[in-house]
Amino acid sequence: MKLVSINPKLLEKYKSDPEVLTKSGRPYVLVIRLKYKGQKYDFAVPIRSNVPAAAPREQYFALPPRPTTKPRNRHGIHYIKMFPVTKEYLIRYRTEGNVFAQLIQSIIDNNTKEIVDPVF
Repeated sequence: MKLVSINPKLLEKYKSDPEVLTKSGRPYVLVIRLKYKGQKYDFAVPIRSNVPAAAPREQYFALPPRPTTKPRNRHGIHYIKMFPVTKEYLIRYRTEGNVFAQLIQSIIDNNTKEIVDPVF
């Protein structure tokens, strides 16, 4: 799995869907080849700074908080906001020189199995 951004052209298509986070430049975790309705798709799962504290634990994978994370909220990979994406809409998310982004990538790499197939 890798960190990516989504092309604003695709986010514009999802503008009417309140579940899709359309903030430009937001990092997403690209989960490759999940099976959905019998076919395999790539999915983009957003990383959010303010997952509500009341959100059930199975809806997100917790990450260390960012400076923008509000008190009592969580920072993490928010599963319920994922959507299918094709390679043409992916933009590389640069982690070079960004210590926090490198930490997030390291956590994702070390917890890939739990992120893709969470056990609750």
